[in-house]
Amino acid sequence: MNAIFSRMSKMLMIAVSSFVVSHSFAGVVLTGTRVILADGQNEKAINLQNKDVAPALVQIWLDEGDENSTLETAQAPFVVSPQIFRMQPNAGQTVRVRFVGADQVTQDRESLYFLNFLQYPAAKKQDADQNRLMVVFKNRVKVFYRPKNLVGNSAQTLDKLNFKFDMQTKQLSVNNPTAYYASVQELRLLAPSKDVLVKQNEMIAPYSTVSWSVKSSDSIPNTAKIKITLINDYGASAIREASLSP
Repeated sequence: MNAIFSRMSKMLMIAVSSFVVSHSFAGVVLTGTRVILADGQNEKAINLQNKDVAPALVQIWLDEGDENSTLETAQAPFVVSPQIFRMQPNAGQTVRVRFVGADQVTQDRESLYFLNFLQYPAAKKQDADQNRLMVVFKNRVKVFYRPKNLVGNSAQTLDKLNFKFDMQTKQLSVNNPTAYYASVQELRLLAPSKDVLVKQNEMIAPYSTVSWSVKSSDSIPNTAKIKITLINDYGASAIREASLSP
């Protein structure tokens, strides 16, 4: 296997995406949009599928939030097996992800990590010693570790978020009083005269408050409402409209 990567090092490679690659381009895809180790679960089996007509070589690793991490540099309390493997066309592969950091995390809230898998397309033997352009696809998905006996459940997060707006600074504060991350797909401020997009694709950590600027030349009344969309455990959108807190 090391010989394969040695030959690949002679090729020019382009990382097409550092976050999520569209399924219409990447042949190797993960079943599901996130990985959740719930109730102190230490091991999870994830399933990959190669939907391409050609074989692929895959690398997989986890990190603590560094988008530029690699298999060699990543630091996360996980053991992955296998880490490097070949996938035949239209075939599946089960990978076991084992969490070994239960004694390193706070036990009253969930922790967030990221799983990366890099897809190298198959190279012909006659091209092995030649310089050529090879497109490499990188996917990145969230991994949540949830200790035992967390207060509440993740489905309650949407209804428990609180919102305050500062008229002078035009800052919208969002408080998450739960033990779970809020995966914000979109947040809008609904004023009588206009609809203002405040934020997209953000995370709000457990027991924390974030403040986001509202870019609007118009004044925002106290009667304005919030429309927020979260991504739930199943990768689906959950929507709530709420009033601003006094």
